[in-house]
Amino acid sequence: MRRANEFEPGDIVSVRFGGVLRHYGIVTLSGRVLSNSRERGGVIEQSMAEFAAGRPVKRHRNKSDLHYLEIEGRARRAKRMSYSVTDSNCIDYVRRAHRQRPTSWQYGRATLQAFG
Repeated sequence: MRRANEFEPGDIVSVRFGGVLRHYGIVTLSGRVLSNSRERGGVIEQSMAEFAAGRPVKRHRNKSDLHYLEIEGRARRAKRMSYSVTDSNCIDYVRRAHRQRPTSWQYGRATLQAFG
């Protein structure tokens, strides 16, 4: 696991679970991580060590043009968001905080829901 000070506020981080899947979160100014957790049923804030749970943490390149304080503010405003595997998962959460559009996979999922 990386040390907490190797991450910058606003960074998107992830850890592996279930073999090939990843759980995503956003690093805060205090070095904690905000994420939308299936296990906890919604958005949680935890230490980097709690987020990692002994697994290596991967830092993803910040593709947003937003200042880290705005990213954290957007993430914090969504703290009441509940978890849904189809509508509000950890990937959706970090993309919204970074004001990014849904991925093509997310568009496909929404289309299937609308017609299925």
